Amino acid sequence: MSNVTTHYGSDGIVERILAAIPDAKIDALDARQLYPFDQLHGRELIATKDHAARLAPSSSDHILDIGSGIGGPARFLASTYGCAVDGVDLTRAFVDASAQLTKLSGLSEKVRFHEADATRLPFADDKFDAAICFYVGMNIADKPAVIGQAFRVLKPGGKLIWTEAVLTGGEPYYPLPWAVSPATSHLVDRSALKTLFVDAGFRIDEIIDETGEHIELALKRANSGILPSPAQQANEIVLGAEFVQRRKNYIRSLSEGKLASLAVIVSKTG
Repeated sequence: MSNVTTHYGSDGIVERILAAIPDAKIDALDARQLYPFDQLHGRELIATKDHAARLAPSSSDHILDIGSGIGGPARFLASTYGCAVDGVDLTRAFVDASAQLTKLSGLSEKVRFHEADATRLPFADDKFDAAICFYVGMNIADKPAVIGQAFRVLKPGGKLIWTEAVLTGGEPYYPLPWAVSPATSHLVDRSALKTLFVDAGFRIDEIIDETGEHIELALKRANSGILPSPAQQANEIVLGAEFVQRRKNYIRSLSEGKLASLAVIVSKTG
């Protein structure tokens, strides 16, 4: 787990983001001002909107965000739908930044963050109405444990949306956004990932291949004449300048059929 925290952790995240927001008023920050900078997963805000719409939570729902990063999807859900969200992440710097940004945007009563290991979630059984896990699985060695924990803490009928890059044909190009080398990258293929959810007791509702959308978005940005894109700038701001090459390797791996990007939508039976 220390490899994960070392890979992502850094100081000064909040300060770098606030410095990048045009005309930011710290005493009156809107969560929407953070969206170009706090959606640290594949397709960024576009994907967050898509998957949040699939969940369509009510204001009384309680959502779990597994691997919550700096809190972007959690704040989006709370701000857009009025639901409560708990986020968990291994990286202390991310948890601290999440809490600070959430307080600045006035959402602390709705959204909370915890430094926790997703293989041992600090929550009671049957607590959450739904859960999300966006592009975290590639860093998880013990996927059965995390998926099993998600099943445990969801209420019966609760839905989980899990997005992950999977192997499709040969070794991808490293370094990638989530790992410098194969030693810290825990990729599986589509069939193996599906089996993990079934074995945990989940019902598979839908598996969506989002590879084409990732490639199309990258091409659109490259052809726009605006480089780097706001999203790429955001990832550089939070994760460092080397992220640009990592993302290029990711898109190349998708384009050459070495990786695919999947959204797995499952429900807890019973």
